[in-house]
Amino acid sequence: MRPTGMNRRPRPAIALAVVLVSGLVLTACGKSTRVTTPESTPSSTIQPISRGAVLAPDGETITTVIPVGGCQKGRLTGTESQSTVTLSLSLTTHQKAGEVCAANIRLDHVSYKLQAPLSNRMVLDNATGKPLTVTKQ
Repeated sequence: MRPTGMNRRPRPAIALAVVLVSGLVLTACGKSTRVTTPESTPSSTIQPISRGAVLAPDGETITTVIPVGGCQKGRLTGTESQSTVTLSLSLTTHQKAGEVCAANIRLDHVSYKLQAPLSNRMVLDNATGKPLTVTKQ
């Protein structure tokens, strides 16, 4: 049986396509270009302080922990009055467009430096409004 002209024509077209694609791939391999993607707007959420708080021996630094993932960062801020200290624990996600963040979770220690020693002021959680138990280190 003799091959028809239709059976012979696709082969050169496929071979040409393979050569062109291979050339593009090899050309791209030799270039060193850095693609920068803009960082998306960080998103923050206020988290309840569920793991307790620790007062440092100086009486002016309160520390707690927050579970964070690959592109996340925890932060502890506060507002003070003569009778209370209100702490806000926030979790901010910094993820660039197209970036894949690690799925592992770790506990980060975050601290807030008081403007004056804690003394006998009550410490409140801003997320829940409830008093926190603060242990001394």
